[in-house]
Amino acid sequence: MKDADYFGDREILTDLLLSEKQLSNSYNNSINESTGEAFGLLLENILNETHSMRRDVLEAMVKRGWVKSKNAGSQDVEMVKKRFGQPED
Repeated sequence: MKDADYFGDREILTDLLLSEKQLSNSYNNSINESTGEAFGLLLENILNETHSMRRDVLEAMVKRGWVKSKNAGSQDVEMVKKRFGQPED
């Protein structure tokens, strides 16, 4: 098998991550457009599962060192609160 024809773990996880992001965008758009409450709630549950799967994939990538992750400092949190107008604690 040629190297160019082989998807390794990194490529597979990257593809999964991108797919989960696209799915969450699609579900979110569908929720915004839905008119039936039961259908909207079903889509919200699926969206939450999709977010959970995305976190799992991202954690697997971080664990392998393929994605750098850092915790936001208090200064970063305050900056985001001000930017989006969230009241301070």
